[in-house]
Amino acid sequence: MRRLTLCCLLPLALAACSDGPGEQPSDPVDDATLSEPVNIIAPTDFASLTLGGTIQGPLGPEVEASLVALDAALGDIASRVQCPEGIDPCDPDDAEEGTIYTYIHEIRPGFDGPNDAPFEMPENVRPVERASSFALAFPAHGFTGVAGYSVLDAENVLAEGFNASISCVDDRIIWSFPEESGWSTGETITFFWQSTQPPSGPDGEYRFIADGLEATGPGPMPTPGGEIAGVCE
Repeated sequence: MRRLTLCCLLPLALAACSDGPGEQPSDPVDDATLSEPVNIIAPTDFASLTLGGTIQGPLGPEVEASLVALDAALGDIASRVQCPEGIDPCDPDDAEEGTIYTYIHEIRPGFDGPNDAPFEMPENVRPVERASSFALAFPAHGFTGVAGYSVLDAENVLAEGFNASISCVDDRIIWSFPEESGWSTGETITFFWQSTQPPSGPDGEYRFIADGLEATGPGPMPTPGGEIAGVCE
């Protein structure tokens, strides 16, 4: 299975639960690409979530695609959306109002597995030495304030003492790594965020930055509507 740079290292703070806002105030972070303060999100460990069924979208339970830069794959993205525990099958048409949907993305730099149609496979794959961020390129409609990643993944692939930091800028969620953290070719990290809005289809654009290049790839995007957590203001 498979633009926005933020070089900021924060201690990992694990949220106590997965169904409430995971906000934590922070001082503005200096970055030449940002014109306003960054709002920091306290990460939740993906392993702490207890989830239900996976939505069966138009492409099946997962959206598998390439993260493309300069006509070459810079990485691989595999995405899915799951309901809370106890809801299986996961069908938004039958779900109660207020259901929280978990958007999950497995990112693997320097690798490109088979894609779902109609997403074409680039002919070339670029190896990655230093991956530095993964982000939504669209507003996180319905974002509850809860986002995170797999701590186990990070411990297995990052240099000792490095973790991801999460911020929300212009209603877009960004997971960031210092370039010296060592996230590189073939090393999968699972990211997630939660929303009150079900997916509208695989039309969302996700951004991945590595070795100074920005790659983009498709994935599930929430339907418009729903409040976006105040941490994104």
